[in-house]
Amino acid sequence: MAPPPPPAAAAGLKAVNTKRYTLAALLATLAVAAIVTTFFVLLCPARITFSVAHTGSSHNSSGPAGGGGGSSVLSLTLAADNPSRRAKVTYESMFVDVSNSTAPGAQWDNWVRATVTTRMPRRQPGRTAAIDVTVPLVDAPWTQDFTGNMSSRFSVMVTAQARFRVGVAWTRLYDIKVSCSPVSFFTEKAIPGGAAAAAGGAAGLPVRCV
Repeated sequence: MAPPPPPAAAAGLKAVNTKRYTLAALLATLAVAAIVTTFFVLLCPARITFSVAHTGSSHNSSGPAGGGGGSSVLSLTLAADNPSRRAKVTYESMFVDVSNSTAPGAQWDNWVRATVTTRMPRRQPGRTAAIDVTVPLVDAPWTQDFTGNMSSRFSVMVTAQARFRVGVAWTRLYDIKVSCSPVSFFTEKAIPGGAAAAAGGAAGLPVRCV
């Protein structure tokens, strides 16, 4: 049987092994950190932007001529833009509110919940997706007040939940909330009397949401 190594040699061997273990642990930590960083970078959600691409309005008279009883519908199309080439987005839910004011601090004193007619969940495989929205209004004094006799400019609030897919991996749900203003649903021809000048004409489209 070989004699045990001298104490000095044993101490040196132990020190070398300790350094190897320390180096191996450090390399393993760096590798895990690199994997985690890469994972979060790949799954970082894309920056989705919204804009109001189209607006319009229509009126239906269901009662006798001059007897009222009709209804109006405000309509708009949202354009959702996903600039990422690697992250696909799915909108799980979306709500749109319309306010008849663009003044800061007073925008949501008088508002209505719109109807998102595009079916949800909505997958967006390409860069841009169109989302259709309507605001049904029954003819009444309140409707004239809300629309400013077809001269108001409006604010549109979009609240959505979305998740992103990179390869086969899905992210958690992300909350999206943006506001778009000023938005006009009426053309100058539809605005009665001299209200067109007061309204300043229809706001130019698209209206970017922030």
